[in-house]
Amino acid sequence: MNRWTYGIIALLLVPVQTTWLNGIELHSVKPDLVLLLVYFTGFYAGEMSGLRAGLGMGLGTDLVSGGPFGLHIATLAMMGLVSGLLGRFFLNTTATLTMGMVFMLSILDGILVFFFHQWVLGGIQFADVFRWTLLPEALYNTATAGIVFWAGLGRLNIKKQGAGTASLSIPIS
Repeated sequence: MNRWTYGIIALLLVPVQTTWLNGIELHSVKPDLVLLLVYFTGFYAGEMSGLRAGLGMGLGTDLVSGGPFGLHIATLAMMGLVSGLLGRFFLNTTATLTMGMVFMLSILDGILVFFFHQWVLGGIQFADVFRWTLLPEALYNTATAGIVFWAGLGRLNIKKQGAGTASLSIPIS
């Protein structure tokens, strides 16, 4: 995918995340497509591309979210960097691996956001937030990542940056 196509997708994804996904939310929980784009960018293109994607998508999210400025920049940049570092260790990827890593990163992202809100606002119970927000959102992100991987990325012959001649395609019968 060239830079223009990626840039257009990234620019359109933030408004889609903040407006259209309200129609598919379950109990005020919706998938975080921005986190998924940052994860896939970092995992397939490397940690610096993931970091840059996280910074850019975090800036866009902070500009339209109305929340504390800089929170999404920091968390998404960290998620892009971590996913890029994880991508170094796995040459061949599967839907199960992708879903597990997205689940882990989604929980980590939610915990970081929780601790920021706890620091600023205080009085928030972690058990309630985890049970009613973090875990359902992580499961929703995991299911969405599995669908995206199965529908698109798993069927494409994508080569990871620095992977030499190893192919990431998954034969699906």
